[in-house]
Amino acid sequence: MNQALPIENLITERFNDLFLDLKQAQQNLLFEGKPQLSRVEIEQSKTKRSLLRVEKQAIQEKDLNTKSEQSFLNSITAQINEEVERQLIEVINDTDYLYEKILGFDDAVVTLLDMAGLKAATISKIEPLACDVPWLYNDLLKMINQPKYRRVDSKGKVVVVDTIRAAISFFGIENLIIVVTCLAFRRALPQITDPYPTIKIRIWEEALATALASKKMAHTLGLDPNHAFCLGMFQQLGKIVITKLYFRIFDSVQIQALKETEGARQHEEHSALLKLSPTGAFLNELITRYGLKTSSQLIARMNFKRIFISQAMQARAENKQASKSPSLSEVLAQSHGYAQYRILKHHKLIDLQQSKDFIRTLNMPKGSLEILKTVDLRTLNLTFSAE
Repeated sequence: MNQALPIENLITERFNDLFLDLKQAQQNLLFEGKPQLSRVEIEQSKTKRSLLRVEKQAIQEKDLNTKSEQSFLNSITAQINEEVERQLIEVINDTDYLYEKILGFDDAVVTLLDMAGLKAATISKIEPLACDVPWLYNDLLKMINQPKYRRVDSKGKVVVVDTIRAAISFFGIENLIIVVTCLAFRRALPQITDPYPTIKIRIWEEALATALASKKMAHTLGLDPNHAFCLGMFQQLGKIVITKLYFRIFDSVQIQALKETEGARQHEEHSALLKLSPTGAFLNELITRYGLKTSSQLIARMNFKRIFISQAMQARAENKQASKSPSLSEVLAQSHGYAQYRILKHHKLIDLQQSKDFIRTLNMPKGSLEILKTVDLRTLNLTFSAE
């Protein structure tokens, strides 16, 4: 990475590194801006002596061979990436497939969220809709019975919640949009992303921080905080979809290429293909190109009737200024940038001056930074009405 990069680009690169691997991101930070040593210099530093001419020549020849092999490997990788992207573009045009098969969403979730957004909503109206969501019973009860949400009766005995009605009552209708949004989102997270096993953690971390920051900012600006929370979290649906598809399509394309090169007795190509693994840098490129647009498609597909986030997401994906100010799309852009800053700060991947320079580019509303500083963006801290 180059320290001379504009601050927005620098933060993007740091965040992309973190998305793939925290240790690698920390290592990249250590070597940022430092000149790269040649193979001869590295070997000489290991031996702590001057190398003989014949030793230098041998190292340089080995280096040339390695570079030639790497060049061939890069060529094969480029061909695989091109085919992966071609197939990915075809798939992401089928929004229904992404919605139902890749995310595992169904319209019962949307109906439930819409009902929860009504001021006149009651538990008796919400309960049957909640029962229509196949996974919600198990997930909701598992969540409500966690130690941080447990309640005790007058005798100090833990109250175990075992019905959806009781769970909704415990959380309160005012929290239901947030709870269901989080549970639906978590179920959609990618699970197998080797060789980058922590990707699902990073997506959740980014989505939750953005959603919580959006909710807080919306509240202070007089916008609907629940809508802002949904938008902040669902903005990451495109990232989930692109990530899941990338690993699936990569495996498929690699297997097909191995079969073809084996059949054609292309031994060098076959050997190179066996060395390939999913490329994190290319995955980040695909997310940058198609992530927000895909999120916009999916939110439009949800067809919410009472949660008004589709137009804001479209404006965000197209990088357009909304007609009214303040707007949810502006809140989302600023909250997402602020969330990235807080996450990088937590992982010690940004210094004080870089923080100041980056936050300045976000054009945050007056007073919002002071408010957001007090918000924990790593935990879903629900507030409950007094009984």
